[in-house]
Amino acid sequence: MTHIGVVGGWQADNIGDVAHVPGTLIALQRRHPHARLSLLVQNLAERELAMLTRYFPQVELITDTLADGVPATQTLQAFLDSADILVHASGPGLVATSALTEWQRRTGKPYGIFGITVDPLTPYVARLEPSAVMIDAIAGDMLSPEQREIFSGAAFMHCRDTLSLKFLQGQGIGVDALRFGPDATVVVDIYDDDEAAAVTQQYGLVAGEYLCVVPRIRRTPYYQLRNFAPGVDDWRKEAYSAGFLESDFDVLRRVVNVWARRTGKPVLIVPEMRYEVEVAQRYLDGTFDPGIADQVKILPRYWELQEACAVYRHSAGVISTECHSPLMAIAEGVPTAYFRQPTDTIKGQMYHDLGMGDRLLEMDYDDAADRAEAMITQMLDDPDGERERVAAARRTAAPLLDTMADDVTDAIDRHNR
Repeated sequence: MTHIGVVGGWQADNIGDVAHVPGTLIALQRRHPHARLSLLVQNLAERELAMLTRYFPQVELITDTLADGVPATQTLQAFLDSADILVHASGPGLVATSALTEWQRRTGKPYGIFGITVDPLTPYVARLEPSAVMIDAIAGDMLSPEQREIFSGAAFMHCRDTLSLKFLQGQGIGVDALRFGPDATVVVDIYDDDEAAAVTQQYGLVAGEYLCVVPRIRRTPYYQLRNFAPGVDDWRKEAYSAGFLESDFDVLRRVVNVWARRTGKPVLIVPEMRYEVEVAQRYLDGTFDPGIADQVKILPRYWELQEACAVYRHSAGVISTECHSPLMAIAEGVPTAYFRQPTDTIKGQMYHDLGMGDRLLEMDYDDAADRAEAMITQMLDDPDGERERVAAARRTAAPLLDTMADDVTDAIDRHNR
């Protein structure tokens, strides 16, 4: 039996990052239903581990560390001996650097990378169109020695956006199977309808008749999430975010206003990251026009992935300034739009790549609020067309994810020849 190892689970404070693991496991299971799967967990909490056990009972979860200088436990050594390949789960970048390095050093067996972003422009911020021009202009080696070694040694490398793909093609990493491969979140279809019912009943929401809205500030306050003392760079990020609070939230208010007045139906404001609970309460609560204020509900807590997917599944649509909630909506067949802030890396290109470019709004246009109003109006005017748009994105993603999964067994076969 083929034994596929996966390394993933990047952080528990972001259901988008949590979703990378089940998305990767689903993609592999659909193509290789008889393979044995094991997961090297990087950074998940107990509730996320419980979720994975619930939805993937046959997947072995290994929480031991695979890192330089850390001796292998019995469980980890058995994994190293048995697994045929290690797959870096879909994610924001090359997160599991040490695990891939140690896997290669200790086993000599193949490894590969599912859909990630490799953004050479950070910390510069820009819309996607000029970002593409910048990437075309790169003439030199932009990879660290560590990145180059890991990328060059990979049996396959999937970029979740074509801007990352273009960048790496220009860097000459020498990987034959260097391809565009979507963020695996686009196939996350785990959901708990009972948990969703508890939310919808609490707020009087009717299936198919409420809109979900996800807020975000431009720079994530990781010092709050990780509970460390902020330094100069953290304060700089806080100051930068503060400069765009009103303009960004005005865009969301405009969307809420159009939806509420056009439909007479409620809006539920929800988090993708833990800190966004406070963001919604501080900057959105009590700021809506009196005529629609009672239609706007704010979820006052951070929620679980399967709960969010279920609430999205039964909604009329998802509007998000976070990148992954729209992918979850696509997985559930729900109309959606992504309002991209320029600080959110080139990963947003994936929406163009999946045929959803008309539902990506760049937030740094001066007339972003007008563009947002026009977009939500179009979505309301043609709900059937919006559902077909999402269905087409799923059809685009499906064969690409199949190819990603096939690259795994192809790599094993090549190694065993």
